[in-house]
Amino acid sequence: MNKVIRKTASYLLIVTLVFTAFAGLQFVSSTEAQAASYPTGYPNTYKNTGVYADDIIGVAKTQVGYRENSVGTKYGYWYSPSFVGMPWCAMFVSWCANKAKVPQSAIKKYASCSAEVAWFKSIGRWHPSKAYGGDYTPKKGDVVFYRDGGSSAVSTHTGILAGLNGNYLDVIEGNATNESVTHYTTNAARTLTNKYVIGYGNPKYGQAPAVEEKEPDSYEKWQVNVDALMLREKATTSSDKLASIGYGELLEVTKFELAGGYLWGYTNYKNKAGWCALNYCDYINGSIGGDYYQLPPKANVTKISLCVGESKKIKLTNGLGATFTSSDKNVAKVTKKGKVQGLKAGNITVKCKTKTGSVSVKVEVIKPHINKTSAISCIGDSVTLKILGVKNAVKWSSSNKKIATVNSNGKVTSIAKGTVTITAKVGSTTYKAKIKIYKNPKTYENFTTSKAIYLRKAYQSNVKLVQIPKGKTLKIKEVKYSDTLTWGKTSYKSKTGWIELNDCKYKNGSFMSKVYKVRPYLAKTEKKMYLQNTYALEVKSASASPTYASLDKKVATVNSKGVVTGTKKGVTYVTATVGKTVLKCKIEVDNPIISEESVNLLKDKTKTLKVTGGNGTVIWKSLNPEIASVDVKGVVTAKKYGEATITAARNGITLKCVVKVFDPKLSSTKLSLKAGETKTLTVKQSTGEKSVWSTSAKSIVKVSSGKITAIKAGKATITCKVDGATLHCEVEVK
Repeated sequence: MNKVIRKTASYLLIVTLVFTAFAGLQFVSSTEAQAASYPTGYPNTYKNTGVYADDIIGVAKTQVGYRENSVGTKYGYWYSPSFVGMPWCAMFVSWCANKAKVPQSAIKKYASCSAEVAWFKSIGRWHPSKAYGGDYTPKKGDVVFYRDGGSSAVSTHTGILAGLNGNYLDVIEGNATNESVTHYTTNAARTLTNKYVIGYGNPKYGQAPAVEEKEPDSYEKWQVNVDALMLREKATTSSDKLASIGYGELLEVTKFELAGGYLWGYTNYKNKAGWCALNYCDYINGSIGGDYYQLPPKANVTKISLCVGESKKIKLTNGLGATFTSSDKNVAKVTKKGKVQGLKAGNITVKCKTKTGSVSVKVEVIKPHINKTSAISCIGDSVTLKILGVKNAVKWSSSNKKIATVNSNGKVTSIAKGTVTITAKVGSTTYKAKIKIYKNPKTYENFTTSKAIYLRKAYQSNVKLVQIPKGKTLKIKEVKYSDTLTWGKTSYKSKTGWIELNDCKYKNGSFMSKVYKVRPYLAKTEKKMYLQNTYALEVKSASASPTYASLDKKVATVNSKGVVTGTKKGVTYVTATVGKTVLKCKIEVDNPIISEESVNLLKDKTKTLKVTGGNGTVIWKSLNPEIASVDVKGVVTAKKYGEATITAARNGITLKCVVKVFDPKLSSTKLSLKAGETKTLTVKQSTGEKSVWSTSAKSIVKVSSGKITAIKAGKATITCKVDGATLHCEVEVK
């Protein structure tokens, strides 16, 4: 792969791609996965210990030497089959974290380096490198982020820190030298002070579960996107129905079968095991035997029309590895990527085939024609005519230039009320269009701006033409709808473009006797919230008061005013109905979380813990108060060396934080030595971090890493600085 493109693109893969791309994953059996021809070697042979920082490094080391080919990598395919050929340094880190069973609360699954940097910053676990003003010393298991140039805020590469080798980073990276997994120990660009290193994500690892989690490679998770999906006894639509599965339910699928144009998944639902059609579900995550399974291909259209010489592209969902064929190459040809070009008038079929099935698109190639044979306009407006499917010059003329004129590009300008015929000649062929021109401006709708808004080049466009002030009444000539907004075509200061009608109020008028309405929409279609917290749905542009409903009241409830309350950890949908329009907001409820799951403290030091999410009083308790106590505000006080567990209870959920108290001491505080004699001091009850040793009189005694050597008679003080404490030992040399 092109290394420059791969490196540059790594920070452009946004997390939103991540989950929207799941609709395009591929159905590949274990045999078919090998046929996909991306490298599958270097199996993970590391056995997890439950210490996440050690385990992610152990997994990464088993992959050193793996190299991509022209198709891509197993890490990209694991992330999403549609990402098989994408830049993969971030997906390598995510893959290693998954195999090490690291929770996503510690390392969020990512394909974009910059997005992961932003995530670490959002949870307070980001540390800039020393080259960018930081003073943090990275630890093993940290995620390292680099840049290729430009702003230090934009990361283009990432890796896993295995430790420090002096000033060098001991780091394992995917998509590195020769597009492979590489282990660096003394690389000049990978040091604590090199500007190539922008910072570190310090994962909040916490403790591994006491009970072994279910192997994530043993299932796939899918979410139902229709109401009343049937669980059946066998993988066929004629099989007996076992249960009706509701909208938004999450299913764990353990095996698959392709039959009757459907991808069937075997799952358990309400104590019943059977098959459901995954064509009516969205892929969430997981894999079976390292492979992803996916639906048969689906085209974005069933029929396309194009002129001779014109080209259009067929887009596939679930189309990885698709081949395209034309039933008649003389009428239209199709490229390997699905681009169809019309060659002569006629009708053909383009077949799109993958390993999981095929889909056909009918193609109509039509003769040259005019885009409009009739149109309406108003005085001062214009209509653009085109002759489609020709390459020769077109000669345009008007039957009455006093009513309308036409230029060499087919633009018709309306001058007076009446009817005019516009003629186009291409060689010996003539095309005609009848234009009816109105004078009365009431053929428009009028909207008044509620605030200052921009006239944009096209609907949904970011290109701004001119700002329109508040209170300006505009004539709307055309309306289009996007997912959330209603757009109106208008003119302002000699410029024609589109405005958001959601920011305007309807005033009067109609267009061809039709009154346009602004469609209602939700300000947010997804919301993450905590148990017992509330969120008020905001319905915009509603012509009437909405009615609200929750699809799973066990997870979240909603009142008549649209206020949602999280009642149980899980995912559901809340609907807002306005007339015949039903709007849906995905609600994800999580339990309260504690600010720290593990804390290291020196004796007599304090640390304040906090609980985020939920409501009501937090009940704090120490299970080992003789080692560390906690007050009603969550302030932990270290009392003596040892380990204590702090609990915080809110809304029926008990959270835990393990506090390790350190009280560093020297093995001796007073020594008597003879000249030439040596003695080694050790530090007890410390964190194990490196200690700094010094002597008050080098001519009497010297010290190195705790080893004391007596030089000559006299007295000296040995000082050891460790864990923020300063310790002393008095030495007398006789």
